[in-house]
Amino acid sequence: VAEGITVELRAGELACLIGPNGAGKSTLMRTLAGMQPALAGDVRLGGDEVAALEPRERARRMSVVLTDRVEDGHLTAYALAALGRHPYTDWTGRLSAHDEAVVRWAMEAVGAKPLAARPIGELSDGERQKIMIARALAQQPTLMLLDEPTAFLDLPHRVEVMHILRQLAHDGGQAILLSTHDLDLALRHADKIWLLPPGGPLQIGAPEDLVLSGAFARTFTAS
Repeated sequence: VAEGITVELRAGELACLIGPNGAGKSTLMRTLAGMQPALAGDVRLGGDEVAALEPRERARRMSVVLTDRVEDGHLTAYALAALGRHPYTDWTGRLSAHDEAVVRWAMEAVGAKPLAARPIGELSDGERQKIMIARALAQQPTLMLLDEPTAFLDLPHRVEVMHILRQLAHDGGQAILLSTHDLDLALRHADKIWLLPPGGPLQIGAPEDLVLSGAFARTFTAS
């Protein structure tokens, strides 16, 4: 179990969490998201402990995209993205004009506007992932956590998704953390790398610094 983790993610920063299989990346992501309790210490978002936030407030400040595939072919792409406004609606779930504007903005931000009317079941993996990111973005969070967002995608779509996320962080001011096995894409797009060897410790640094220090070679040779 990795321990002694002290780390900070800043607004406008794209960080990539990488490490060998079994190192604990998904466990760390779920812990940061408040989906499972930390064995020790705490996770804070804007100074507030994540575990103490009410679900609606947490959803307004943090969005999470997991690797689970959405198979509900009855929803349109727009309807799925619009679910990101749920933390802001009343019990009826009715979207206001402002909510609709935010959803349209989120769809456009990820280049998914032409997909709006299409059923989810007809979308490719790359198109579906764009919609999941649009849903997360429609929550207007300060923090976005994405667990393997490029899984199941071909190379062109992996590059496109990474470019979109980098642009969202830099232009939109979100703090974005994603886990990935795409080492080359992480090195090219990330502002910071969170490198997790089996058993830890978690190492943080600019991509070039971790490469030059030999941390990458040690982590993946040992695995």
